[in-house]
Amino acid sequence: MPRIDGKVCVITGSASGIGREAALLFSEEGASVCVADVDSDAGEMTAGECRDAFFVKVDVTDPGSVQEMYEATAKRFGGIDVLYN
Repeated sequence: MPRIDGKVCVITGSASGIGREAALLFSEEGASVCVADVDSDAGEMTAGECRDAFFVKVDVTDPGSVQEMYEATAKRFGGIDVLYN
């Protein structure tokens, strides 16, 4: 059984680099993933490569943007288990 099967993970900075690799790995391990980043094109691409994911454009320096990211994730997946920054 995958290690985080059924968990909901929010991963900021997940359009590229380590965040992208974390999103792909978490997805492979059974998680539902919120791919969160300021780069819409790369973020959509990452989400498309995951098993169960969606992209949210977020500016982590803006508290309102972060709140919207959490709300969108909770609405879509029913809650949040893991936050990876």
